[in-house]
Amino acid sequence: MARNGQLFAVALGERVPPVFERVARNRGHELVTSLGSASLPVCLVVVDADDDIDRVRERHPHALIAGLDGSHPQVDLQLPRNAAASAVERLYAHASALVAQRLQAESDLVAQHGRVRQLTEMAQALAGERDPARLLERILTEGRRLAQCEGGSLYLIDHENATPALNFKLVQNDAVDVTFEERRLHITATSLAGYVALTGEELNIPDAYAIDADRPYRFNADFDRSTGYRSRSILVLPMRDHRAVVVGVLQFINRRIDGEVVAFDDETTEVLRAVGSQAAIAIQKNRLISDIRTLFEQFVQASVKAIERRDPTTSGHSFRVAQTTVSLFAALPRSGIARFKGLELSEENLTEVRYAALLHDFGKVGVREAVLVKSHKLPAERLEILNYRFELEKERLRSQALRQEIELLHHGAADYVEAKRQIRAALAQQEARLDRFFSALVEANDPQVTPRATASLRVLDEIGALPFKELDGRDGRIVTQADLQALSVARGSLTAAERAEIQQHVAYTRDFLAVLPWPPELARVPLIAAAHHEKLDGSGYPLGLVGEEIPLASRVMTVCDIYDALTAMDRPYKPALPHDRALAILEEEVHAGMLDADIVSVFMAAGAYRATA
Repeated sequence: MARNGQLFAVALGERVPPVFERVARNRGHELVTSLGSASLPVCLVVVDADDDIDRVRERHPHALIAGLDGSHPQVDLQLPRNAAASAVERLYAHASALVAQRLQAESDLVAQHGRVRQLTEMAQALAGERDPARLLERILTEGRRLAQCEGGSLYLIDHENATPALNFKLVQNDAVDVTFEERRLHITATSLAGYVALTGEELNIPDAYAIDADRPYRFNADFDRSTGYRSRSILVLPMRDHRAVVVGVLQFINRRIDGEVVAFDDETTEVLRAVGSQAAIAIQKNRLISDIRTLFEQFVQASVKAIERRDPTTSGHSFRVAQTTVSLFAALPRSGIARFKGLELSEENLTEVRYAALLHDFGKVGVREAVLVKSHKLPAERLEILNYRFELEKERLRSQALRQEIELLHHGAADYVEAKRQIRAALAQQEARLDRFFSALVEANDPQVTPRATASLRVLDEIGALPFKELDGRDGRIVTQADLQALSVARGSLTAAERAEIQQHVAYTRDFLAVLPWPPELARVPLIAAAHHEKLDGSGYPLGLVGEEIPLASRVMTVCDIYDALTAMDRPYKPALPHDRALAILEEEVHAGMLDADIVSVFMAAGAYRATA
C-alpha cells in the first residue's frame, strides 16, 4: 500500500496474516500481491519461508525485510503472525523514515559528487587557460553557474605601487546589459569589495538594501539606479593564494532558485569558497607563468647584448636573424608548397624559434676575443712587424748599394758614373719589388667573401721565398710560414685552426643553453640554435647532420643567418654584398646541395629579408 510516496509491500506465501490484510484495507488500498508490482521504493517487505531473500533485496534495496514467526533466518527482523496492527503501523513508520533518510542521503551524495565533479572540471579548465582576460571571464562565469547567480563581479588587488588598489576587472549580469570599463579603485572598508579585500572576511548579505547601520560598509546602488536592476542577495568572497594572501575579490549577486531570488546558503557558500581558492591558484599560476616568460625574455635580451658587447662588429645581427627567421617560418604554410601545407604553427612554436634565433650565437662568449673580432688575416700588430721587416730589408739593400759605390771609388772604376747608375738602378728595382710584394701582402691580408684568384696566391709564394737575416744572425724569410698560411686563406680571415675554434661556438651554444630549465614548449631551443650551421649535404657543423636530421626551424634560420652575414654593413672583415649578389650566393648553395631549395624559394618570394628593412 502507498504511504508518503513509499510502498508497504507484503511478499505473499500461502497465507496472509490477518493483521497485514487489515492494515492494508483500513487504508483503502489493495494489498501488494507481488514483489515486481512496485513502481516506487518499498520501505517494508514481509516474506515467508519460501521467498528468495537475495531476489527481494535486489528488487527492494532500501526496504526493511521482515519474516513471520522465524520463518526466514536472513531477514532484518522477525514478526509474529498475530502481530497487532498498531505494531505494524509503527514498524511501517520507522521503515518509511529510514528509507526517506537513506534516499535523501543518496540524493545529497549524488548532488555533492556533482558539485565536486563540477569543481574538478572547473579547476582543470582554469589550469589550462593561459589568456589572463579569458581566465577571469571563466572564473566568474563558472562560479555563477555553480551557484545559479544572476550577476557577479571580479576584482584583483594591485600591489605594484606603494599603496595597494583594487583593479575592477569584470562584471557579468544575465538580467541587464552591462557597459563596463576596467578601472582602478582605492581600497576602502566602506565598499563591500574593499572591506573583504582589507579584512579577508566573507560577506553574506540576504538583502543589499537592509544592511545593518552599524556595519562599516554600504551597498553602492549606482548600478541599480542606472539600469533599473534590483540587487538583493549578495555574497562577497576573498580569493586567497597558497600563502593565504588575499589576491582578489569575487562578488556574486542574486542567487535564483525556481525563479526566486534567495539568500546564499552554507552549502553554496562552501562551493563558492572553493571557486575562490581555485581562482586564486589559477591567477597566481598565470602570473607566475607570465613572470617566467618575462624572465626568459629579459635573459635572452641580456644574453644577446652580452654577445654584442664582446663583438660590437656584429651588433644587431641576432635581432635581425630572429626577426627574419620568424617571418620566414610563418610564411612556409602560406607558400603553397605541398610539403608545408600541413605545418601548424602555434604562438609557442614561433616563440621557440625566435628564442633559438636570438641565441644562436650565444656560444661566442666562449671563443677567444682575438679570434672572435679578427677583422684581417693577420693582426694589426703583426702586419706592422712585417712592414718593419720589409723596411729593414730595404735599408740593408741600401747599405749594400752604398758599400758597392764606395768600393768603386776605392778601386777607381773606369766608368764610375755608369757603374754607380747601374748600382742605383738595381737598388731601385729591388726596393720596388719589395714595395710591390708588401702591397700584395697588404691586399692578401684583406679577407674575401669569395675565394681569391690563383694568381694572387702565386705572389704569396714569391713573397715567402724572400730571404731575411734575423737580428741574431740566423738566415730566415721576411714572411714566416705561419704568416703565409694565414695570408693564403681563400675566404674570410680565419686560419683552419681559428675557424675550428670559432666553429666551436655552436657546441658552446648547445651546451650553455642545455643547462637552462626551459619549459616544455621551449625545450627544443638548444637543439634548434645549435644546428644553424648544419648543411643538407652533411658538410656543416658541429655534427654533420644530413637532410631531415636538421630541424626545419634550423634550416630556416640558416638561410636568414647567411643572408644577414652577407649583406650586413657592420662587418669590418668584409664589404657588404648587394642584395642581388647575396641571393645569388644562396642559390649557389642550393645548387650545391647545402641549403633547402624550398625554404630559399619562399625566402626570396616572400621577401622575409624585408622584415628588418
